[in-house]
Amino acid sequence: MSRLTEVENAAGSLALEEQRELFLFLLERLRSQGAPMPEPRTFSREQMAGWIREDDEDMQRFRAAR
Repeated sequence: MSRLTEVENAAGSLALEEQRELFLFLLERLRSQGAPMPEPRTFSREQMAGWIREDDEDMQRFRAAR
């Protein structure tokens, strides 16, 4: 088993808050070492409006099923 697999397995067994702390720790390490961060993603108004519309439709279906 590789060390990375062992770390992944160990991280998976952590509580959610501990996973969050680990994530922030790793992120800070990457930043301090000058690792390039991905560019922010941009979405058009149409894309966002479509997602909101889909979400509203899903909520209506959910409420109707209760």
